[in-house]
Amino acid sequence: MAEQQRITDIETFAETFRLRIRLDECHDPIIPGHRGESQLYFDGPELCLMVLDGPVAEKPKWESIKAKSLWIGDKSMTAKGRNVQDVKVLGILPESYKTAIRMAQVRPIRQFSEEHRAKLAKTWLKAKSTADTNTAQNE
Repeated sequence: MAEQQRITDIETFAETFRLRIRLDECHDPIIPGHRGESQLYFDGPELCLMVLDGPVAEKPKWESIKAKSLWIGDKSMTAKGRNVQDVKVLGILPESYKTAIRMAQVRPIRQFSEEHRAKLAKTWLKAKSTADTNTAQNE
């Protein structure tokens, strides 16, 4: 974000950074990540990050997220023998939004150009017609 403006709701945040929103088990909107059980969420007007049983990352990487509060849990071993840790970051500042997204391993929504969409549609139609032909031959 060029102007480093504070975003205060999850819909605007997700739209700005092209991220998916889903509801957690308590029906609160979250942005799920792929680092263990990670999620970005808003606590009032503040962006927060929580990671449960995520792969261990060194402390300076977590400290690169500028925030009001950072809690890093102890490293522990899972039943499968992987080292994991829990992390909670509260009150993430706007200049660290992208760093928090990267640390949570949130994948953005893919956006295709019109040219690429047309190519995909053409490929899909070709595959569908081939599948229909194979089905008709097998009957």
